[in-house]
Amino acid sequence: MTEQDAAEWMFDMFMAKRFLYQEEAATHLLHLHNEALAYFDENGNVCVGKGVLSAFNKLTPDAVYERAAKFWRDRLPSDLPGRQQ
Repeated sequence: MTEQDAAEWMFDMFMAKRFLYQEEAATHLLHLHNEALAYFDENGNVCVGKGVLSAFNKLTPDAVYERAAKFWRDRLPSDLPGRQQ
């Protein structure tokens, strides 16, 4: 699976529910044993690869990332400008 394939899989999961938890996506991608797709950071957290995130962000320009709960969701009229809320 390429980084683009992984981003498209994340996009499909996001579109199905209109939200996507980072841990859910990263854990799935981690099982593919490719550190470009997912890896553990220095604190032991599972993370989506940077290239995958970049491609996913291009596919979801109207999504926002809730930092506290670690998930992507549709933008609401009350959201502040920017990707992270």
